[in-house]
Amino acid sequence: MFEFTRTEFEEISKECMLNEEYKRLFEMKIMGYTRTKMAMELNVSEAVLDVMIKKIKKKIKKVI
Repeated sequence: MFEFTRTEFEEISKECMLNEEYKRLFEMKIMGYTRTKMAMELNVSEAVLDVMIKKIKKKIKKVI
C-alpha cells in the first residue's frame, strides 16, 4: 500500500498534519504490519482501522 523512505514519511506526516495516532498507524503500515497487528497496537477494531487508513489515504492524495 505505502512505500516511502523515512524522509518521505516525515515530510508527508508533516504535510498531512497527522496526529500521533495516525502517524503511528502510517508508520506501521509502511513497515508492513498486518491489519490485525495494527488494530491491536492501536487498541481499535479492524473496522475502525479501515476507516483510519482511508482517512490517511485521502490526506496523502491531497499532498502528493
